[in-house]
Amino acid sequence: MKASCFECVFLVDDDEDDQFLLQQVFHQYSPECQIRLLSNGVELIEALETINSLPALVMLDLNMPYMSGFEALEAIRKDEKYQSLPIVILTTSDQQIDQQRAIQLGANDFITKPTLLADYSQVVLRLRKQWLVGRCVR
Repeated sequence: MKASCFECVFLVDDDEDDQFLLQQVFHQYSPECQIRLLSNGVELIEALETINSLPALVMLDLNMPYMSGFEALEAIRKDEKYQSLPIVILTTSDQQIDQQRAIQLGANDFITKPTLLADYSQVVLRLRKQWLVGRCVR
């Protein structure tokens, strides 16, 4: 059965602290966005297959169990129906090789998670401006 509720942002990250933090920052700076929390690439692919409309944005961590962000990104981009789906890598990695690989596999952007809590607001504001205005945010 397909989900009937529009969740405009899928956050795929196995770290519950990061999930909680990003959910709180989104609630503060973009409260109209409904966030769907997923823990790995397998859950993401299953969720995409069971929804009526695509999310406005997928935020994807790289290091996760079962299916990494790279593996999920590659699988998603192979499917024609997900070609226009915005996928932003949000990871602790600051390695150029990871950024290059993510872009080659079809990521729309690559953001290294901030080390300071206060900087998460800038990440959410950037994501809002670049990917959500006009899609699920006015």
